[in-house]
Amino acid sequence: MAKSVRASVKIDVEKSEIRTFARPEIPADAGLLRVESSGVGGSDPEMYRKENSAPCIMGHEIVGTVETLGESAARRWGLKPGDRIALHEYLPCWKCEWCLKGDFRLCMETDFFNLKDRFNTLRYGTCNAEIAPHLWGGFAEHVYLAPNAVIHRVPEGLDARVATLAIPLGNGVQWAVYDGGAKFGSRVLVFGPGQQGMGCALAAKAAGAAIVIIAGMSRDRARLDTSLKLGADVAVDVQSQDLAKAVMAATGGRGVDVVVDTTGDPTGEIAAQAIALSAKGATLSLNGLGQSVPIGEIKKRYLTVRAPRGHSYTAVAAALDLCASGRWPVELMCSHDFGLGEVHEAVLATAGRAIDGALHVTVNPWK
Repeated sequence: MAKSVRASVKIDVEKSEIRTFARPEIPADAGLLRVESSGVGGSDPEMYRKENSAPCIMGHEIVGTVETLGESAARRWGLKPGDRIALHEYLPCWKCEWCLKGDFRLCMETDFFNLKDRFNTLRYGTCNAEIAPHLWGGFAEHVYLAPNAVIHRVPEGLDARVATLAIPLGNGVQWAVYDGGAKFGSRVLVFGPGQQGMGCALAAKAAGAAIVIIAGMSRDRARLDTSLKLGADVAVDVQSQDLAKAVMAATGGRGVDVVVDTTGDPTGEIAAQAIALSAKGATLSLNGLGQSVPIGEIKKRYLTVRAPRGHSYTAVAAALDLCASGRWPVELMCSHDFGLGEVHEAVLATAGRAIDGALHVTVNPWK
């Protein structure tokens, strides 16, 4: 068994290198995961260009095989060496009301909006690699399974790259269905045909939505076309088509019941469009921190407005079930696969730089 672990470490703004770490001793309440594949999340390009966040082993969409497991950890998780699992990025307290509900994103120990020092707070893919035992990110040969890790079993036979979609598709389930309320007969509008947006479209359709509309830019043409195979009924290029006309045509002039913005639009333009295209009683899930909405319009249309924030345990479990069901060609989202020495290129590809056509990019540390 190797005594060292190779990892790609962010060492500065948009700079990374391969470093070697000692294989950690595993206590009774922890474990070690052999990484099979780690997805590059939609937030990773932002993390990669962020200052004062190095050294860091990035990668939070992690799938692998349990290699070493302490005795009490094996009892607590019901796992054994050789089992395949997917991880949440969260490392929560496991005792607050949110953790007990399976909503680890809102635990005070994981909630980014409540953390004073995000970089030195343990979380897979975004924390300080100098914190022992160092292996806190998926762009590595192994990841440390902390005692408070949040774990899902990977369905039998599911390809590792497809299983890394558990987090972005879990976001889709959370934002479009659990938070947005998409259900049988709903009319849904999704802004942004990236991995999160496609996750929302697929989740809404799987929940029974009658019409799913996804909107993107001209540069997103390939993604818009792919979305039509993954739950969307109508794909709109907002630079060459009139979005309002397309939405009203698809909904018989009624408007939509659910809107999810996955773009993080800081201008407020999408918020205004979302309100204008909504039916009475609709739910809007708006992602941009700089957006604002007029209370008068909300009252007039009887709207519910919230913001998408991460994923619950049940949302990720549902996403894994979707991936394993065979009902949807989710593998179409897995566009590019890179080796450990190509993490820089993988993150830039996810950002839409250097490589065309990237959708959900993965890193295989053994490639």
